[in-house]
Amino acid sequence: MGLTVREALQLREMKGIKLIAGKQGIDRDIKWLTIVEVMEDITRLHEGEFLITTAYGWNENSETYTNLIEALANRQLSALAIHTGFYLDVIPITIIEAANRTGLPLLEIPRTMNFSMVTRSILEQLVNKQLSMLTYAQQIQDELTSLVLKNTGFSAITDALSKLLNSNVTLYDKNGDLVAGTYYANRKYRVEETYPITAETKTIGKLCIQKQTPLTSLEHLALKHASTIFAIEFLKLKIVEDTRSQIEADFLDTLLSHSYEDRDYILKKSRDMGFDLSGVNRVAIFSSSNLVLLEKECHQQLVTSRTKGIVNRKIDHVVVLFTGDYVPFTNKKAPFPFHAGISSSTLGIPNLEEALKEASTTHQFAKYRGETILNYEELGAYQIFVRLKESGEDLSTYYTPLLSQIIDYDQKHQSQLMTTLETFLENNLVINRTADKLFIHRHTLNYRIKQLEKLTGMDIYSYEQRIHIQFALLAYLTDRILSK
Repeated sequence: MGLTVREALQLREMKGIKLIAGKQGIDRDIKWLTIVEVMEDITRLHEGEFLITTAYGWNENSETYTNLIEALANRQLSALAIHTGFYLDVIPITIIEAANRTGLPLLEIPRTMNFSMVTRSILEQLVNKQLSMLTYAQQIQDELTSLVLKNTGFSAITDALSKLLNSNVTLYDKNGDLVAGTYYANRKYRVEETYPITAETKTIGKLCIQKQTPLTSLEHLALKHASTIFAIEFLKLKIVEDTRSQIEADFLDTLLSHSYEDRDYILKKSRDMGFDLSGVNRVAIFSSSNLVLLEKECHQQLVTSRTKGIVNRKIDHVVVLFTGDYVPFTNKKAPFPFHAGISSSTLGIPNLEEALKEASTTHQFAKYRGETILNYEELGAYQIFVRLKESGEDLSTYYTPLLSQIIDYDQKHQSQLMTTLETFLENNLVINRTADKLFIHRHTLNYRIKQLEKLTGMDIYSYEQRIHIQFALLAYLTDRILSK
């Protein structure tokens, strides 16, 4: 962000100095000026230093010159200026060749020019430039900070930055989603640069700058300050969102546990939060191996489908209250594995506690069946035994007389007769389809069916007797699923 070598050579006091090699590095920044009479320890030199020397004690060996120039180039100096006429009348060709090869700007200061003239002119420019940068930086800081304090949002800050840089500015979040942007019509930009927005060493967003010309040092400085301002705005937004989510989560707990006394007050509070719970509502329970990703997906589905709802992440599941009968999730669109149980529709808030129980029950059945999404209505006849179990009924009395021998046989022989029975009935007694589902040969399936008939003493192909078996199986599976 200092004075470039090219700019230094254009100063009136520097007109007598010649650039004799290393022209490709002429746009390097001069960060400071250093005068070294005796070149003893070049490790003390730093990147960006403008080195002036009389070349005292320089060996005329060409290999020594080459190694020295390469070593200075590796230190990333801005330029090397040799004051001739003291110890070197003419700069050796080996130095010139090495400077051209490494891209280190090599300048010749004539003997008639004083050191003080060179140092004063460069240092004055460096100080003035640093002062203008500080002034510019303060202006940027004040303007952008003012916008943050006024809570104007990302768009206003992006517009202000766009005017400062005279460029298009586009802001993206950490997921690459567009947050804000400015576009000038009928302009074609040749230069495009991206600038990261970081907080605590993590990238939380990025700026994309489109401009006619490359960014200057001052503009890079502006972006550095703007990046900090945008980071503050992102963090502020996150705090607001986290607080809002926590308030909504606490409110959802109050609703679903029915731990409130005044129904009218709770409805008013929900409307103040932007939710109308007086109509039809549904409750859903989701589970996945990655609850953070699952919670984010639930929020995203609510936003993209424009569905009102409240999301609350628990220890091992996510609860969602949908204000309305529409649930924006389908089995066909599952970006990652999850299971969801959705309650039946309930009117108003008095039955939300019951809806939570329905969602929990349905979720357990969804996990057992390996289904992504399952609605309470889809449980069908299982609902009878669900209600019986919730009322305290011992379901074993409905299946033990008929299925106990199969249960005992499976436990004793580590067999899968109960699974075979369930799959056979689900597939309407179709041998080939059932065998495919179980990954066994149809002869093996026929053998198992005979075992089942022998253990139960019933003809599974008899319609009336099959009804008894199915009834007992529904009770057994409900007891098993809900007891986990």
